Amino acid sequence: MEARADRVNVRGLREADPSTLGVLTQDLLQLPLGQLDPSTLLDLFAISELTDSLPKQLGTDMAACRDRHLRQINDLPDGAPLASWATEMTGLTPALAPTCLRQHISQLRGDRNDPDAVAALDALIGHWESEDPQVFALPEVPSAETPKPKVVKPATKKKTPTRRTTVSRMDEERVEWVKEDILSRLSHYGSRGLKQQIIVAGSRHRSPWTDLEEAEVLAVLRQLKRDELVRHSAGRWSGINAR
Repeated sequence: MEARADRVNVRGLREADPSTLGVLTQDLLQLPLGQLDPSTLLDLFAISELTDSLPKQLGTDMAACRDRHLRQINDLPDGAPLASWATEMTGLTPALAPTCLRQHISQLRGDRNDPDAVAALDALIGHWESEDPQVFALPEVPSAETPKPKVVKPATKKKTPTRRTTVSRMDEERVEWVKEDILSRLSHYGSRGLKQQIIVAGSRHRSPWTDLEEAEVLAVLRQLKRDELVRHSAGRWSGINAR
């Protein structure tokens, strides 16, 4: 998880399958408008339109998140705050703006009177009109393969149990990447921290290596705890200096 300024940015939401999406957005959906990076906000709006592709509860949560953010946009003062928000949105690729947000902003434009806000909204609407909304579909969760019949094999000498993954057995580049990824994400959640499964799923989803394992992420977490850079309490991880 990365952030521009102090706002949370989760990359790849539109490419995540519904199962992974449910994990990545578990805490994300609770954040207010001002704590979300504009690109992540557009992703959430776009995904909220795909109700048929989402599990029922996730679809309900996404719709509630969308409606809450639309109300928060309405609540932006008619002046510099609204103009600033619209100008920032104009800096993003127009195709990323979904239909629901385009329609809402067009309606909002008619209710605003401040010259700067109106000019910024007009510029934003014109920017969006240069491209149609991006059409995309979330990938399906891979279905489990039909289990193959068990083959009885002759008894053999038991192998020594495989030890848990340790940082010392991981590639140095992978270790550093996972450390930076974890610490960066935790820095945006303060003392509230993140659940372990969300940290693991997020790091594996963003990893430049397709074979990054859960055990590797957990090994780095344990190392960070030994180094007194993170703490673990009540099933959640947080930074040592988090407030």
